[in-house]
Amino acid sequence: MVMGRAHQWVNFAAFQMAWLIAVWGAAGGLTWLGPVAVLGWVSAYAFWQTAARADLALLVGAGVLGGIIDSVLVLLGVIAFPESAGPGFPTTVWMVALWVNFAAALRHSVGWLCGRFGLGTVFGAIGGPLAYLAGEKLGAINIQMVSGVVIAWLIAMPCLLLLELRTRPQCPARPIEALGSMAPEEKP
Repeated sequence: MVMGRAHQWVNFAAFQMAWLIAVWGAAGGLTWLGPVAVLGWVSAYAFWQTAARADLALLVGAGVLGGIIDSVLVLLGVIAFPESAGPGFPTTVWMVALWVNFAAALRHSVGWLCGRFGLGTVFGAIGGPLAYLAGEKLGAINIQMVSGVVIAWLIAMPCLLLLELRTRPQCPARPIEALGSMAPEEKP
């Protein structure tokens, strides 16, 4: 492992761990555990990596976007929460924390998606629903319509990528690839 990239592996591992803690906590009636885990790792990462200190607007925006999307999914009957996962109307605090959790990885361990709207949309349409299905298997959420979750992530992922670009207008240098290479224009 190259030491310069170690922070990305730490970011990815912390992202995965916080997701697991949040979902297990919600399934077990400890709904506060997820937001505490996300806040803890995001704060520690920002302390360690100075670049992460500029992520606040992205994190807040993702939390708001995720809260709206999950609330719409609840209102439409696409998803529901078991009683143990806390009050789920219109959504739960731990689910909003998971959106913040993802945003905290978006610019770092998942930074390769920056400016790649096509690839990012495919990634979201697969990865988002898989995360919800895993949450259902662990008992933290009930999915009534998987296609509704797919549609939500087809909308959410480009919005998250746009928010990421708006809060950091330049993607890191990377080779242009054919799939999803809708890179932002260079600013003079």
